[in-house]
Amino acid sequence: MVDATAVQTGVTNLIRHCATVEPGETVLLLNERGALDTELAALLEQAIAEAGGVPYSLWVDSLGRVEELPAPVAGAVLGADKLLMNCNLNRAVLLDHLRANGAAGLVRINNRIRAPEGMTTPHAHFDWRLVMALAHRIEERTAQASTYRVTSPRGTEVTGRVASGSEVADAFFVQDAEMSRSERVFPGEVYAPIGSADGNGVVAFDHPGMADREQFHNPMLLEIRDNTLKGIEWREEPSRENQKDDPTGNTVWTSVQLQHLLDVSEARYGTEAAYALDSFHGGFHPKATKRPGQQSNQDVMHFHIGRTPAPLSAYVSDQTIELDGELFWENGRSTLLQETHIREMAREYGEEI
Repeated sequence: MVDATAVQTGVTNLIRHCATVEPGETVLLLNERGALDTELAALLEQAIAEAGGVPYSLWVDSLGRVEELPAPVAGAVLGADKLLMNCNLNRAVLLDHLRANGAAGLVRINNRIRAPEGMTTPHAHFDWRLVMALAHRIEERTAQASTYRVTSPRGTEVTGRVASGSEVADAFFVQDAEMSRSERVFPGEVYAPIGSADGNGVVAFDHPGMADREQFHNPMLLEIRDNTLKGIEWREEPSRENQKDDPTGNTVWTSVQLQHLLDVSEARYGTEAAYALDSFHGGFHPKATKRPGQQSNQDVMHFHIGRTPAPLSAYVSDQTIELDGELFWENGRSTLLQETHIREMAREYGEEI
């Protein structure tokens, strides 16, 4: 039996603190058929109305692979003050549509929770105002940084220069940073990628990725020279029961699969772009746990291989990150959680960090 009070706490956090619905605002809910629980949809509508907003629900099939928004969806999105996405949606296609219509500033919330029980977790209950404060503090630190160093217990040791936007024009992290200005992920989330230039060292790619967080016996060792992937070293190990090809590159099980994905990227974008060390980032949510499909936990990060719109991800666990020689992350935990004003906010909101 799901605790109704606990569900309501998560819903309130989403609507009041993440979406920050204001009186009179129209909120469009894009709900995926067969994925979003109808009971949760009703609770979200009720919470929006109680906040003074006006909810409109549009039920859709998955939009994750569309190259253009269906006309009814495209029109409805432009008519809303805020967009609550309870569906799988191609974010880049949505952003292109909003840009083309002068609406790139539309606040949109990507809600990853599809059933009431998902609203009962510490992750969903953690006050989203504190999540935003952490996000802003991360942006301040990364914007000021000139150099980086990333290490991990499994063997990562990479140093480089933090790239400015002009050095990685049209790269993944520029696109993602633009989306992050107006897009929020609940209960998320991850920080905007940090661009890399003059990177050198080794990335110890220590687990397959999104579909499987269990570490390899032997990590794939990616040699980085002059900000470019130059070699892959890996000792084969037994296949796993859930192992299968992932053409998106979100999960990579073997060095053979990784090389195939690199070959596909090279054919599409050229050698220099396909093998570039573009950027890195990770999750920062204090209550997110490491599990398949989860990206917001702070003890996992990934490097983006490929200065392309679709880079590959090389995952690293329990990372330590230094910016300009000062600790930014230590053993998979953000050092920002120890800053005075963050701790004061946590006490104000009744959160333990």
